[in-house]
Amino acid sequence: MRVTVWHNTGPDHFFGYQPDHPMLRVFSYTADGQNTETELWRAVALFNADPDMLHGADREVAAAYRARRLRSFSTGDGFSVQPQDGAAETFWVSDGFDLLRQDRPFPVLGLGAEHGSQPLGCRVTYLIPTLDDLIREGLFEADGTAEAAVAAHHGVAAADVVVLTGPR
Repeated sequence: MRVTVWHNTGPDHFFGYQPDHPMLRVFSYTADGQNTETELWRAVALFNADPDMLHGADREVAAAYRARRLRSFSTGDGFSVQPQDGAAETFWVSDGFDLLRQDRPFPVLGLGAEHGSQPLGCRVTYLIPTLDDLIREGLFEADGTAEAAVAAHHGVAAADVVVLTGPR
């Protein structure tokens, strides 16, 4: 599974996640586990730990996160998980005590750096006519096509995505 860390960059993110808060893609990695919730709790620990206190793959992932000069994972921040088969991402946010599954993708995507939050991915401007007529922007990691990355984020078919600007 592909785990992506999202930092909440809303002005009042210290109070938790709200749907109008911009969520900024900051880090992603491949996790070998099969249980999503177990992997996400492991990620919370990794992104709040001192890498020198960890071993093996955990140490490598935590060190890579810190090398990007990213702040600790906090209340209001989130994760997305994409299965190895390329199916749609699922989304989770932290309320400071629990990880809450979201019923839809983050509606507002952050685009720029904030203190302790460095953007990850390529900027893409796109439409999804089967959903609505909104022009959207976001940062996406496009190992394949930008259409496929946007489609996985929104849970639609790649053929339903029209990329206006960005990598193709």
